[in-house]
Amino acid sequence: MQKKLIGLMLVALLMFATMACDSGISEEDHAAAVDAARAEGLAAGQAEAVAGMEAVSSVGVSLSEWAISATPNSIPAGLVRITAANGGPVDPHELVIFKTDLSIEDLEQVAIANPEERGFLPEADVPGAEFIGEIEEFEPGGVETGVFDLAPGRYVFICNIVEHSEVDEQGNPESHLLEGMSMEFIVR
Repeated sequence: MQKKLIGLMLVALLMFATMACDSGISEEDHAAAVDAARAEGLAAGQAEAVAGMEAVSSVGVSLSEWAISATPNSIPAGLVRITAANGGPVDPHELVIFKTDLSIEDLEQVAIANPEERGFLPEADVPGAEFIGEIEEFEPGGVETGVFDLAPGRYVFICNIVEHSEVDEQGNPESHLLEGMSMEFIVR
């Protein structure tokens, strides 16, 4: 079991190394995310949980102001372990997953028109979009992992945080989705 955990940690580190090359995250932020991944992987109870999961695929996701990238950006259907690293540099981020054929622009329009909270994409009752799950908000430099059962189709990854303490000239709160934190992801 110890060898399996070490192998999983090496795979995660390789994913983060690949992500650092393409994500625009500085080497310093990348190193902090790798250190956090090591700490998370060795936390109490985490080793047993990771070793017990038999994910078909692993995906590394980089979150930063104002972008999301994934390595790889297409995988086979099944259980998928997603490891998200928040490169910040300032804001906490989250990873929310929707299965949808709607364009990112269409989803942004739904978020803009949301009467409850402008800039927030509702997790229920969006025609044409199915909420799959999320990795909850976490701080810059942090790394979080989730396992999701993904069927074939088109997915959209977003950060759905709306910061009411920061507003634009029109008085609208800062929406991470509307700032560009979204990407398409394909499951085959």
